Amino acid sequence: MTLAAGNLTVAPNVLMSLVVMALREVPGIARLGSIPGAPKNARGQAVDLQIDRETVSANCYLIAQAGTNLLDLGMAAQATVAAIIGGLAGMTIGEVNIYIQDVEAGHA
Repeated sequence: MTLAAGNLTVAPNVLMSLVVMALREVPGIARLGSIPGAPKNARGQAVDLQIDRETVSANCYLIAQAGTNLLDLGMAAQATVAAIIGGLAGMTIGEVNIYIQDVEAGHA
């Protein structure tokens, strides 16, 4: 199989959408958090990506479900984001930081 010469570009908003969609599927995540200090019009964004040429670093802000093992959740979220960046987008992973901002109250 011969590949054609050229470039493949993944737009940052596409990469962001892929990461957000994948995080929503991780068991134990109640919902996505928000980036601290973000302007009010940017609320609802839970992922901050830094893209430097072909290397991507991600800061992800999450709200955990009650009763979830937070260490397991963090590791699963990191693995999921790394799989999207490295496997699906084919980019080099700088680092993936997971910030669990809160735990959703359980229902009695």
